[in-house]
Amino acid sequence: MHRSSRRRVFAVTALGAVLPLLVAGQAEAGSTRFGQVSARDGVLRPDCHRYRYHYVVKPRSNDWILETWLQDPRGRHRGAGDFLAGSDPKRGRASFGICRTSVVPGRFTIKARLRWYTPGPLPVSPPVEHTRWFTPAHFRLRHR
Repeated sequence: MHRSSRRRVFAVTALGAVLPLLVAGQAEAGSTRFGQVSARDGVLRPDCHRYRYHYVVKPRSNDWILETWLQDPRGRHRGAGDFLAGSDPKRGRASFGICRTSVVPGRFTIKARLRWYTPGPLPVSPPVEHTRWFTPAHFRLRHR
């Protein structure tokens, strides 16, 4: 095989190996085009209390679900929320219950996933599910 042919084969092989990784990374990236979650920093109060957060969804259909998860500063799961088309608005407030005795002060993270459904390509086809992860939201709870 000629040297320039080997270079082309190598370049095509390398591109074929790297391209799927780049595309996969973009699919996992958070997006504000489809919505977001946010929360304000605050004080970690004694006992158990509710801490509010805000959500906005921008689905591409009227059949959607938003799922949220809260992680504490140690990376432990501390709560979850679900919001559904028809019963919840596309923009609203919710809260997580946090007990001071079970967490440490620091940076908390809210992760969110939006899924929406569109009709299948044929009349008898099942709906097509679309999924987007939002950019994680971070907030801090500190001692007084």
